[in-house]
Amino acid sequence: MDTITSLLHPTELILPSNPLYTPLSLVWSAQKNLSPRLVARPASLASLSRLLAALNTTDLDFAIRGGGCGSASASDVLISLDAFSEVTFDRATETVIVGAGQVWGSVDRKMEAEAPDYAVVGARCTYVGVGGSMLQGGAVSWISSEHGMGSDPHNMLDAQVVKMDGSVVWASVEPELLWALRGGGGNFGAVTAFKLKAYKYTSDVYSGMIMYPRSALPALAKAESAFAERCHDAKMAMHFFCLDLTQGAFTGQPTQPGVAILVYDAHGEKHGRSEAGFKWALEIEGATDATKSMSLWDVNRQSDNLDAMRGLTNQMMSAITIPAFDEAMIHRTWNWFDQLLAEEPLLNAGTFVLVELMQRPAFNSTKSSEDTAWPRPSNRHIMQLGTGGLKGCSPEVHAKAVKGLADAQTTICPESKASDLIPRDFEVFHDPKAMFGANWERLVKVKKAVDPKGRLRGAYKIPT
Repeated sequence: MDTITSLLHPTELILPSNPLYTPLSLVWSAQKNLSPRLVARPASLASLSRLLAALNTTDLDFAIRGGGCGSASASDVLISLDAFSEVTFDRATETVIVGAGQVWGSVDRKMEAEAPDYAVVGARCTYVGVGGSMLQGGAVSWISSEHGMGSDPHNMLDAQVVKMDGSVVWASVEPELLWALRGGGGNFGAVTAFKLKAYKYTSDVYSGMIMYPRSALPALAKAESAFAERCHDAKMAMHFFCLDLTQGAFTGQPTQPGVAILVYDAHGEKHGRSEAGFKWALEIEGATDATKSMSLWDVNRQSDNLDAMRGLTNQMMSAITIPAFDEAMIHRTWNWFDQLLAEEPLLNAGTFVLVELMQRPAFNSTKSSEDTAWPRPSNRHIMQLGTGGLKGCSPEVHAKAVKGLADAQTTICPESKASDLIPRDFEVFHDPKAMFGANWERLVKVKKAVDPKGRLRGAYKIPT
């Protein structure tokens, strides 16, 4: 460890006694926190290069952290890329250089100040890290229904990488490396910046929550299924989810969830409230309307309150892409939720349901399944599920959370396959080889070329 610390400036060394240690090492899922002995925050490419080259010659356990939502941690050295926070917009080429160590809220804020009439395909929550979301899961945005995923070749144009030997490259000079970075995870180098395509975009988006009592679920299931069937407008999307998921866990009371939808209409408020938009949702009995016109940044900020949950639960998640959903699937989903909490009420801290209505371009904007490391399934929507108890819950409660989530895919979506899972979450029961399918062996080959010692540990293991 002394050799490692000698390579860095004192301001780049964050020990547990430093006030920056917690915010730069906090994980989303509490059970994945390995309490690193040191957080290294390199302030430059040269410093990061020296650090990785040195770590490559040791047996120290290390990991690379971006925004923290992926729960990257290590017992010895956690490398924070927090200093890599550039946002440089080129209006002539309609491209943006985006530092990979920042969260998307930082990018949204800088883009709204510099280019409010443009947007990039990033994430839908401000607290999600740039690097992790692009590399692991491929980056799903509200504008994905128009332009595909953030890591699609027409969106992620290039990536700056520090490799394990310390060399720094823009990955376009190594096409196989760039291919692996498009959804293949953080196993191939420390990505410090992305070159992204920017799109002209409106600042008048109709969005916000419409909340309902739980008794409205049957009417919502019927109406939402019909809406998903008839709506193929790339400027419209919707989330359908359990409301008030965790309050009971922190107050010692049983969970009493309502239901809610978050609407998205880039045509603007007039369209959003019309028959062609979400008038049907506003007219369901018990609806409480909190929708209005806002910017894309404001749309993303609507989930900011969830960031307070970071590190407080033993959270586990699965995101399943699905071709369609109907009333029966919605009822199976909520039955799974109800039954799991009935069997173990202590799982109310981290158990949730989120159905994401999208349009086909989101997962179908590449020419071939071989264009990106993660072969996009030809599906349309996302079924996002989570389980977990409070931080420090008993092994028995945690085991029930693991089993509940492991069983969820076949319970709710019995016809889906492992390859339908987004390779964003890697719990003990997830099989990365099955997720990447025919592209797995190609990923293994790239890994052996860029990290032959297998020192770089991403969210899942690739053999070398």
